Amino acid sequence: MDKKVFFLLGFIMFLTMTGYGIVLPTLPFIADDIGLTSFEMGSLITGWAVSQLITAPIWGRFADKLGRKPVLIFGLFGFGVAFLILILAQSYWQLLVARIIGAALSSGTHPAVFSMVADFSTPKNRNLSMAQMGALNGLGFLCGPAIGGLFTPFGIMVPFIVAGSLALITIPLAWIFIREPMEKETQLDEEEHPSFWRSISMVARTGYWDLYTITLGLSIAASSFYGLLGYFMIARYDASALYVSLAFSAQAGTSVTVQLFLLKKLYAVFDEEKLTKIGLSIVTIGFIAIATAPVPWMVIFGCILTGFGQSCVRPTVISLLSKRGEMGQGITMGLQQSMDSLGRIIGPLWGGWIFVYLVPGPFMTSALITFLLLVMVLVNSGRQVHLPSVGKERSRM
Repeated sequence: MDKKVFFLLGFIMFLTMTGYGIVLPTLPFIADDIGLTSFEMGSLITGWAVSQLITAPIWGRFADKLGRKPVLIFGLFGFGVAFLILILAQSYWQLLVARIIGAALSSGTHPAVFSMVADFSTPKNRNLSMAQMGALNGLGFLCGPAIGGLFTPFGIMVPFIVAGSLALITIPLAWIFIREPMEKETQLDEEEHPSFWRSISMVARTGYWDLYTITLGLSIAASSFYGLLGYFMIARYDASALYVSLAFSAQAGTSVTVQLFLLKKLYAVFDEEKLTKIGLSIVTIGFIAIATAPVPWMVIFGCILTGFGQSCVRPTVISLLSKRGEMGQGITMGLQQSMDSLGRIIGPLWGGWIFVYLVPGPFMTSALITFLLLVMVLVNSGRQVHLPSVGKERSRM
């Protein structure tokens, strides 16, 4: 894969998650200025995820039918517009509509990027390429709050202006330097292309359902973690903001470090199935460590374990999905993002509800989810039907 293209795609991934990281700590201040309730504030986050859940497979479908590059360009445009129209919102409904429209317009970015990475990489090195993209994704989320804090003193809207402007500035660079993958090599022929609804139904088929289940389960567990970790540390240990920040930084920093520097060595030692089992085991232990931690530093240790385990599982699952050949790369990655969005809807709702009755409950639940995912992988080990890639299938025709 051309390094210039890879770095530009990586920057796009970094940019989109930086924007997402900017929103989470800054949006509450905008909501407070307008006088929103906590429920209305939560619905702004949920509305974004619901919109992505619905539209990501549609954009993935367009990426297969029309091409990756047009969807990527439009996604960047939508991402920029999503931030800029927030500046004009003066009421709850205007904010909610802005969030929903922004998510709907920009949700094609990730499926298009991951599809391009799959198209331009060989099956042998695809898992490492996906891991590096995931690391840049995580790095963006890690840097987002810091960038937001850097520009907030100049005005509460300035971080949104910066994020939106960067997205729009990136469009001409993507147009010039990113080429469309060769259609015959990377996309299904029109007569081979399954209908949209048939593609959606493939989520439940052998070779897909377990990978999408892992995506959903990890998303539920991780979003519950992100949403409740600060409340948990304050309620149990009366932790300071420094400890909470260290915990989040330990999780995200470990994930980025592993995906950038360690996964290549791990892939040389373990196959994808074994690494998935190891990763799920480590994530489970991490959540248990957090739930049962007697002191705050044990929580930070648990965060390191969850970051390490998830960085082993997520890129591996995305790589395995990209190697399936019955759906186009776009719809495959679009559905992966939809499962991730669904988890980000369910996780905070479930975690917030159970936290009221049992403070460590969200992390105990997350540990149970990842343990059940591990059991599923162990039970299904060796039973999977290995679907041929599109290229291999054609070579036999």
